[in-house]
Amino acid sequence: MRINTRFTIHLALGIMLWMLVTGICILTGIEGIIPLFKENASEEYENLWVLWIFGFSTVACIAVFGWYFGGPLGFIMSWIHQLSQENYTQPVGLSKIYTRKGKLRMRYMLYQEVLQHLQSLSGKLKAAETEREKVEQAKQEWIAGISHDLKTPLTYITGYSTLLLNDQYDWTKEEARSFIQEIADKGKHMEELIQDLSLVIQFNNTDGQLPLHKTNQDIVDFTKRIVANISNNPQANDYILHFKTDTSVINIDFDSKFMQRILQNILMNSIIHNPPSTNIYTHIFDHPEYVDIHIVDNGVGMPPHMVENIFQQYYRGTTTEFSSEGTGLGMAIVHKLVQAHKGTISIESQPSEGTTFQITLPKK
Repeated sequence: MRINTRFTIHLALGIMLWMLVTGICILTGIEGIIPLFKENASEEYENLWVLWIFGFSTVACIAVFGWYFGGPLGFIMSWIHQLSQENYTQPVGLSKIYTRKGKLRMRYMLYQEVLQHLQSLSGKLKAAETEREKVEQAKQEWIAGISHDLKTPLTYITGYSTLLLNDQYDWTKEEARSFIQEIADKGKHMEELIQDLSLVIQFNNTDGQLPLHKTNQDIVDFTKRIVANISNNPQANDYILHFKTDTSVINIDFDSKFMQRILQNILMNSIIHNPPSTNIYTHIFDHPEYVDIHIVDNGVGMPPHMVENIFQQYYRGTTTEFSSEGTGLGMAIVHKLVQAHKGTISIESQPSEGTTFQITLPKK
């Protein structure tokens, strides 16, 4: 039953009860009480009695109606005020609105839907507040980590530059080249960190609506080239990369720059967070309306809490005993880039059972 219907019924029944009680009191007084004190009561006494009974019953009715209809409204307003003060605990007196059997009392039953929605809202706001605090804490930890990540390569660059500029030593060509290579590697690492930060800022400023430059390309050939490039990376020397497709050519629209970023991030994660000799499989499946790209490894896998947070900004997870060198933004960027392509990405993983990333991209 809707709240307006229930309210109308309760109000009508209350008015009818008031009229009935008032009528009974008036008749009782005129027929039974007044004659006891005066045998021939005049019409004036009867009118005065009717006026007193009507006035008293009206005041009593207003008080009862205020208690019955207004009491729960006062409780609801105080609860809303409490929520507005960011206090999401149960309001004082919540237990009193229920009977011993756990059911709402009659006058609170009138606002059943409102109370249910408030309880649900309170729970959601409390969960959101907990999540916000969790994200804020992760953000602070991430800021400390990213500061360290930027400082570390900068220390290498400064150190090797100082060595090269030191006139007290006569470095050989090979030594100088190794120093310069180290400086270049650390500079590239810093550039990647800054690119991650820049990309996330772009996403946050545009509400995830990153402008894409899509072209119609063969996703099979594109992915095959990405896998080949990754396999030639020195970091992948001890890993076994596989590529498989059930269709040789699949043309879809995508942004090649960002699609490369998506695939590289996932494949490099599979390398960085797994031990040597791990097999990493990239499978492409063709469907009438969409394309599935599965990146599967038989590595160490991830615990449930890591799977749950893997696409969150500022989350820096690691599945090895070594600390992560990433920004904590890589998988969040992947998630946003896939969404920008109107696609979806999901992950399945269990400790010691490997990890599977599934990317679904629409053909149109």
